[in-house]
Amino acid sequence: MLLSKGTSLVLGLSILLLGLSGCAQTPKISQTDRETYLQQFIGQSSQYIDRNLDLKRLGYQQISEPELSSQQLSYVVERPVTVPLPIAQFPAAGTGTVPVPVTVSPASGYDVNLQCKITFLLKDNIATSVSLSGRTC
Repeated sequence: MLLSKGTSLVLGLSILLLGLSGCAQTPKISQTDRETYLQQFIGQSSQYIDRNLDLKRLGYQQISEPELSSQQLSYVVERPVTVPLPIAQFPAAGTGTVPVPVTVSPASGYDVNLQCKITFLLKDNIATSVSLSGRTC
C-alpha cells in the first residue's frame, strides 16, 4: 500500500498524539519514587504496613485482600489505564486535510487494568525487603 507524504505525516502525528495521550493517562509517580515510598516500610511490622500502605498514592487499586503468611505479605494490585482511540473527523470541504483530534473522551477509548504484585518478605513479622513483580510495576 502506498502512502502519500501528507498521509504519512497525518498518520505519524496521530501515532504521536496517541502515545502522548496514553502517557497523560498514567500516574505521575516515577519508578524511583515508587521504590522509595515502598522502602520506608522495611523494618516495620505487617500490621503497620497493612494500616499505612497507600496504594492509591502509587496509582494502584487493590483488587483482593492482602495475603499474609509467616514469610510474606503480598498485595495484588492493578493500575487502571485509559487507552485513547483517536477518531478522524471530516475535513473542511476542499481543504484536503484531515484534522487530528487532540482531546480524548472516555467514549473514544477503552480501559485496561494492568496487574502487579507487591511482596514484602517477613522475618518474625517484620519486613526485610520488598519486591514488585509483573510487567506493569
